[in-house]
Amino acid sequence: MATLGEPFTAKCHRSGTTVEVDGEHTLLQALLDAGIDVDYSCEGGVCGTCVLPLLAGDVIHEDEFLDEDEREERITVCVSRGIGEIELDV
Repeated sequence: MATLGEPFTAKCHRSGTTVEVDGEHTLLQALLDAGIDVDYSCEGGVCGTCVLPLLAGDVIHEDEFLDEDEREERITVCVSRGIGEIELDV
């Protein structure tokens, strides 16, 4: 399997779950594997269905959906990755 990026941690505020995302899986895959219900559709970063609120942390945005202002407070979990540790409102 191809490496998608560096591993990172996503703390999920509402569920109280911490999800480890390895370099071979997307944040969306890791959230779903952890039992966190996330809507998604295109898995290509263009539709915005999987956008979640970002509470803290730095993100490598790989989507084509969010504008620069939205990227301060949201993440497209199908294609974007955290750096180190991020916190989501999910």
